[in-house]
Amino acid sequence: MASGLFGTDPWTLAARCGEMLRAALPAAALGANALALALGVLASPPSRAANERAAAPQGMKALQDDELADVRGADGIAFNLNNFSIVSSLTNPLSLTYLSPNGSSLTLSGLSLLRTDDADPFADPYQLTLQSRPGLQDMIALDFPLNAAGNQAWSLTADFSHCDMMTAGTCTGTNFVGGTLQVSGLTMKGGGLYISPTTLADTQGISFGLGTQLDIGSLSVFSRGRGSDGSIDKSDTLAITGIHLANAAGGPWMLADLDKHPGLFNADTDSAGSYLHLQVGWPTAGYTVPAASLNIDNITFTTAGVNGASATVTNLGSASIASMQINYVDIKFRPTP
Repeated sequence: MASGLFGTDPWTLAARCGEMLRAALPAAALGANALALALGVLASPPSRAANERAAAPQGMKALQDDELADVRGADGIAFNLNNFSIVSSLTNPLSLTYLSPNGSSLTLSGLSLLRTDDADPFADPYQLTLQSRPGLQDMIALDFPLNAAGNQAWSLTADFSHCDMMTAGTCTGTNFVGGTLQVSGLTMKGGGLYISPTTLADTQGISFGLGTQLDIGSLSVFSRGRGSDGSIDKSDTLAITGIHLANAAGGPWMLADLDKHPGLFNADTDSAGSYLHLQVGWPTAGYTVPAASLNIDNITFTTAGVNGASATVTNLGSASIASMQINYVDIKFRPTP
């Protein structure tokens, strides 16, 4: 009986329950008849016209496992970071601290991160897709905006310091205050990040491809830091302006290629212990590692004068690397013994 009732709609189910109760109770017992009558009233379905809403059209359809297995990523999503900003409070600054196993720390405090936008916030978005690769695992592709005009520009400001001994979140050793780091006008033009399970034998981890065209308006270090009002003391400054990183043709430089020159990120263990592993492996046979150029428009040191003397400015001029390649990189991050 239970299997027959569970496939019934709730209105018919309520009516059947009332009928069964009325039929099961003895007609001679007045109290039982009254109870059956009460249960019958409660079980009788209310007026559908008065209480039931019109059935809404279904926007999504449930799929069985075999149907889901046949789904292949063809489309994706596009998104942007319009009006993105993280502005640190002067009274309660945002801080990021790396605490090493030996008790020392590196801290970025007073962290602020901002981005400017295109006039049309969705004209040039990020694109996230799942793409199939014949004979290989599918990959997740995050394509960066083309940003040809450089309107999507990032700015970062943070104070940095190093403490050689932290105890319960407080620096109890020597605290070296390095000053304020400021990056302005950082743009990424094209390229992207591409990830997939690694195909290396007997290796677990994430393979990746990464590349972009990078331009930075200025990268400055102000050794005297900021005042209590947040203003930067620029009397002692290292300023590197006009940093440009691109491939030989002036476009995105692929530091790692997912198919032919993949990067690898994983955790592993060897005879010396466990470690985090970052690698760009050797390229496959026949693949030419792309070359890149690095150009810096100007490097300048400014030192404050002493006893009223004017500041000393040392201009090193420009610098450039006409062509460079990264064939192989292997970095292991180990805890301090």
